[in-house]
Amino acid sequence: MAAPGWDALPTIHPRTLAAVVLAGLLLASFGFAIPATAAESPTYLYANRSTGWGFSNTSLTSPGPNLEVEVGEHVTLNLTSLDGRNHNWFIDYNGNSAVDANESYSDSGTFRGNLQYNFTVGNQTGTFVYRSRFNGDGNLWGNITVRPAGFLGGLLGNPLLLAGIVAVIVAIVAVAIWARRRPRQPEEPPAE
Repeated sequence: MAAPGWDALPTIHPRTLAAVVLAGLLLASFGFAIPATAAESPTYLYANRSTGWGFSNTSLTSPGPNLEVEVGEHVTLNLTSLDGRNHNWFIDYNGNSAVDANESYSDSGTFRGNLQYNFTVGNQTGTFVYRSRFNGDGNLWGNITVRPAGFLGGLLGNPLLLAGIVAVIVAIVAVAIWARRRPRQPEEPPAE
């Protein structure tokens, strides 16, 4: 026996209903699951030719702290010279201790004091050395690892998107179960 009021509704083929529900849930999940781009937090690096790089003025080491970035990531470095010397910052992809045309470097010149350096990570992946190119290398070097961009641009690291994907999968399974369990009404014989 059908629920009251169901007889008044037009008959919708289960596959059509499933497709409409799935499309609606899929569109809804993408609408709320992709957040606005958050501002990247800056990385603070302090430099002293004799003691190295550090995340603070009291944590200088040589090699400097390991940095990890992803291809295409926008990076902001706040660089501070603690020794009163001119410094620069660059990624030495080929290990020749010189800035080459394809290498990210703080192109706004040297910094004695503070410099904010922004760059977008290139497509070359692996572990490389970052350095200061002024006053010789000294102890101013460290390792930077460039990872491939995350799957779907890193969106799967977004818990809200994962929840949306799970909701869509649950909806698909629910519609499939509903369509299979729904009692079938015999078709009307053709009118003669």
